[in-house]
Amino acid sequence: MDENTSMIPSLSRYDDWRHAVAHFRAVAATLVFYGLAWAILVAAPPASAGPPSIVTPVPLRDLDTLIAQTERGVLVAMASWCGPCKAELPHLVKLHKHYHGQGLALYGVSVDFAGAQAMQPMVNRFGVEFPVYWVGEAGVERYGLNPIPMLVFIQNGRVVDRLQGAHSEEELRTIFDNFLTPREP
Repeated sequence: MDENTSMIPSLSRYDDWRHAVAHFRAVAATLVFYGLAWAILVAAPPASAGPPSIVTPVPLRDLDTLIAQTERGVLVAMASWCGPCKAELPHLVKLHKHYHGQGLALYGVSVDFAGAQAMQPMVNRFGVEFPVYWVGEAGVERYGLNPIPMLVFIQNGRVVDRLQGAHSEEELRTIFDNFLTPREP
């Protein structure tokens, strides 16, 4: 090797290193910005959605009145800690928009023992627009809301059916279509 050639980069290339570090920082900042923007968009409800419902504690007598006044509706029994409830809720939110205009009322019923505030983050996350009521443990006992998730079908003020477990969007669509189909007496 001659004197002018070395395996160690020379300090005269200091400006090249500064340029490379500045470029790296700019690329990293851009990636962080777009990553955060993507995370916000994914977590946010669709732009067309209205404000999410406020989980409202209700006395059981008020829920009795609601059921008695419901022509065709479904109570959706759920809890914030319930994995299957979280899986089913986005489907119900989407289907609510479709079936609301066809006369089907959806009502969320939170059975969280920790109170209404336990369900609110989940309602916000999924952009739930149908009313959500908190009934807690007393509601579980009175209405037999165990296990969850559970759909309780109401027709002309009476409970006519119950369906346990989480369902896909396609299954729910078929279930709701069948429920809304007029039956011969």
